[in-house]
Amino acid sequence: TGVDIEKEARQLLPNDLRTDGFSNTAYNLGVDLKHVEAHAQLANLIVEKLDIQKLANRFSSNRKTNQRAIRPHLQSLGTWLLRGPLSGHEIDLYQGIVTSVGASGGDFDTAFAYVLRGMLQSPRFLYRIESEGSPDAYELASRLSYLVWGSPPDQELFNSAKNNLLHNRDQIRKQVTRMLKDPRAVKQSQTFISEWLNLDHLKNLQPNQREFPSWKPKLAEDMRNETLAFSKHLIWEEKRPLGDLLNARVTFLTPSLAKHYGLKPKAASFTKYDLSNTPRGGLLTQGSLLTMGGDEASMVTRGLFVLHDLLRGSVKDPPPGVDTTPVPSAPGLSQRKVAERRIRDQSCGACHAKFEPLAFGLEQYDGLARYTTHDHFKNELRQDGEILIPGAAAPVKYKTSRELMDLLAKSPRIHQNIIWKLAQFSLGRPIATTDRLHLDKLFEKVRGRQTYQNVLLHLATSPLITE
Repeated sequence: TGVDIEKEARQLLPNDLRTDGFSNTAYNLGVDLKHVEAHAQLANLIVEKLDIQKLANRFSSNRKTNQRAIRPHLQSLGTWLLRGPLSGHEIDLYQGIVTSVGASGGDFDTAFAYVLRGMLQSPRFLYRIESEGSPDAYELASRLSYLVWGSPPDQELFNSAKNNLLHNRDQIRKQVTRMLKDPRAVKQSQTFISEWLNLDHLKNLQPNQREFPSWKPKLAEDMRNETLAFSKHLIWEEKRPLGDLLNARVTFLTPSLAKHYGLKPKAASFTKYDLSNTPRGGLLTQGSLLTMGGDEASMVTRGLFVLHDLLRGSVKDPPPGVDTTPVPSAPGLSQRKVAERRIRDQSCGACHAKFEPLAFGLEQYDGLARYTTHDHFKNELRQDGEILIPGAAAPVKYKTSRELMDLLAKSPRIHQNIIWKLAQFSLGRPIATTDRLHLDKLFEKVRGRQTYQNVLLHLATSPLITE
């Protein structure tokens, strides 16, 4: 429609809850009175901002409101706005709105505006409702559009659906290739990165000012922008394999964030930095992820992130009756020493040994992502360790954090998990047992060429989307 209400939508709509790592998980997207009221306000706002005559003329130049004239008009508008043809019953309902407006003396534009308000609050507009069984051509068009763009189909995709072309794999590839060249595809990839890495946690970052007196809230925004610019550069400008997100020796910083990281600031407000001669490189050495460990740079939080969100591992809840009281920690210990005490503890060790060592290589980054060789207790910090990839026969040792990043970047488990996360985000639901065979086949097809674009092309033609 050309109407931008993103700002108002963010203000009016309640925040969606994160479930299974994403906020678009369908089964958790409940609707309450606040949603209903917000949808009504946003529908009114859109209609107020629109040029009603111009939009109406897009579908028909006929401005009569009798049944014979208006029904084709309603079908055209509804097919576009509700992402598929209307049933006879639906047309009858919208015809009733037109009739009521006409009976009260309203003209065509007034009737069209009321119909538009109704469609904008229709469940078919607000939610992606599909029939049982395999998707029809219009449902498939929506699946493809939300996969690549996170938004409704454009006219070319609608035309392909209308002509029943989308059940042909070559036609799907043609459309997805075209769609990947659109700026909306870049925006959708940024949304995925933000959701997967939970970058919104940076909005609530409030470090202890006594321990971190130089902290400025603007740095949190800079950290978020660093990760988004870094991922955009690798995915779209260099089209590198997704595994390179873990060890690429480049990033994008403001002078303030560069100084915070201990790098020499450049004059530009936001620019590219070569990290070849620094300990940094990859997502896990960026502030957006390192800060999730809190002021203490918690090995627990960092290790669980690596296990759950990168390695697709899991840790069971403690059995009933097990004492979960934290292991007493002697003052003055480094975070690694504290973690090692937990791992040696009879009650905690079996589980903590699965994830805390995954963060050992990050110990030299403090709670705000600054690189340091000693903590505030003057303990010398280490960056060596060993990592056990879930499913591997034995752990692999590393001497530096850079070696750790390289191990992760080369790990097929990491590659597979990123694809799983992308599929989960695209489908809007957790990965089911029945999905795994399809994802395993997809992984084999893209092995050796795991770019974002290639993964989406194969995902679009997989049974996860087409069936």
